[in-house]
Amino acid sequence: MVFVFAVSIGLQTFGDDAPQSDAPRSENPRRPSPERFAPKKEDAGVWDRETRAWLKASPTRLGNEVRASAGLPREGVVKEDDKPGATSGTAFSVSAKGYWLTARHVAEGCAKTGIQTRERGVLKVDRTILHPRADVAMLITQRGPDPLPVAPAGSTRDAYNIGFPAGQPGAVHTRFMGEMTLRHTGRRVGGGYRERVNAWSERSRVPSRAGSLGGLSGGVVLDASGQVIGVVQAESRRRGRVMTARPKTLREMFELARFTPPSASSGGGTVNLTGDSYPAAARDLILSRRVAKVFCRTD
Repeated sequence: MVFVFAVSIGLQTFGDDAPQSDAPRSENPRRPSPERFAPKKEDAGVWDRETRAWLKASPTRLGNEVRASAGLPREGVVKEDDKPGATSGTAFSVSAKGYWLTARHVAEGCAKTGIQTRERGVLKVDRTILHPRADVAMLITQRGPDPLPVAPAGSTRDAYNIGFPAGQPGAVHTRFMGEMTLRHTGRRVGGGYRERVNAWSERSRVPSRAGSLGGLSGGVVLDASGQVIGVVQAESRRRGRVMTARPKTLREMFELARFTPPSASSGGGTVNLTGDSYPAAARDLILSRRVAKVFCRTD
């Protein structure tokens, strides 16, 4: 039995899954539907109002339609349809020289791509490099904010996913379940491709919006020390699961772009994340534009 993660490339929509048994052999996920940036005085209000409550409110634990102990399938199918004229997702900085990571389906097929750096300003993406066999991409601009350090290895129990679900700031605490295969199909991917990904079970989120995480596509996946261990790719909403690129896939992307990412030891800096503290840390990353909203136009 195949469990399909249905995909909407509006980037702000992950759709529902079809009903399945508690331990399916495979499943069908959806997409989480795509100078330094020291905030200027006139930009101080960008996302500040939307995230201010994160400093006081506790993360919300949402109940899933399928219990968390349900078995992890061996494969999921992601159908990639054509994008509408304009979509948005998430990207994050890995170099102050203007290198950003995002999901391939956020950046693929865009006639114009921009990264929001101010309330009314978008930084133009000059070049996009797509991973040929994984849902990961690199965006290159003329400059960027301070980079997030990349972990040398990806072993972790908990992860913190930060981005723009539904086009608004948001963060999700997840717990590692294991690896599975995602099979990408659809008109935009030609013959399609398969990749191994990490699967996580949602523990909590902020703000307390229920429903899809669409728009979190391309968001950063951090370990407890604040180092990058993945990129958000897809979700299984009924099961409360998030699928992300593996560290091995990120290394392949860096090699393809001929880019050496910063590590915590090279001065990238870290933050300490827990199930209680991650909202405040996520807010800091969003306000500093180290995690930013991406706009894609296909026409």
